[in-house]
Parts: sequence; structure tokens; C-alpha cells
Amino acid sequence: MASARSLGRIGAALWAACALAQPTLAAQAGEDAGERIYQQRTADGRTLLTDRPLAGAVTQRTWQAAPVDAAAARQRREEARLEAAAVTERIARQLEAEREQRVALARAQLDAAETRLASERARADDYALSPALVFVPAFVHRPFPRHPHAARALPPRPRLRVHPGPGMHAGMLPDG
Repeated sequence: MASARSLGRIGAALWAACALAQPTLAAQAGEDAGERIYQQRTADGRTLLTDRPLAGAVTQRTWQAAPVDAAAARQRREEARLEAAAVTERIARQLEAEREQRVALARAQLDAAETRLASERARADDYALSPALVFVPAFVHRPFPRHPHAARALPPRPRLRVHPGPGMHAGMLPDG
């Protein structure tokens, strides 16, 4: 019994043989019977799919291919050609639209760059024509600079002395 894997290969080979047999079948459109396809096993163990039996090979299966209608085949070929042409035209239009978008974007970027350049030039011209203002800070001479973190020595606070005025005596004064 053949495995599923080998049957898959056989099926693919059968489709290939059918596709190869179609031109021969179209040439023999006058025949009512379709083409026969043979699956044969050669002496060295290879599987062969053919429309002409090989002498000395064991035929394992045969298939009868349906005859091809030449008019229907021409019709299908023409429909496929028209569909391919429509797809090609649609892709060409899409590519042209994308190219136009890229060109428009490049133009917009160029216009923006030119606008920035013009404004920079105008600013440079205004700067060149304006009078120059220079700020010079006052010079403070410190003979011995103080360390920035050094604490400042504060002057001592003057003590307030209260003297008894008229009508006051020493017992009325705060202790101090």
C-alpha cells in the first residue's frame, strides 16, 4: 500500500503529465477518445508517468484524460490574457500615482527649504543693518575674593540701652 506522501507526489506528477498532454490532445481534437496516461514502474524502481507506455516497465495504473475542446481552450486563454492586461494596467496606474505622490512630496519639501532659507537671509540682512548694542557690566574690584561658600561675618548688633526718663525709676526698666 502506498503512503500518503508518495500518493501526493504521484498526484502532482499526474497533474504535470495532464498539463503536458493537453497540447497533444488539442492537436488531436478530431479524436473522440481522450489521451491515456500510464503510471509505470521501471526495473530500477522509479515511477514513470507518460502518455506512451515504455517497453519493459510494469504498468500500475492508467487514466483517461478528457478530450480538450479547442474553442473553449482559446476562450479561456483569451480571458486570461485580458485579465492579465487589466491587472498590468491597474499596477501601472498605481505605480504612476505613487510616483506622483513622491514628486509632490519632494516639491513641498523643496518649497519649505526655500522658505526657511529666505527667512534666514532676511533675518541676517536685518541683523547686519541694525546697530550693535553691547552691554558691558560694571567692574567691581575686590582685592581679596571671598570663597563662595564662606559665611559672611555679620556686624554685632548694637545693644539697646534704656535710660529712665522723667517719671520713671530703675525698677520699671527691664533687666538687661
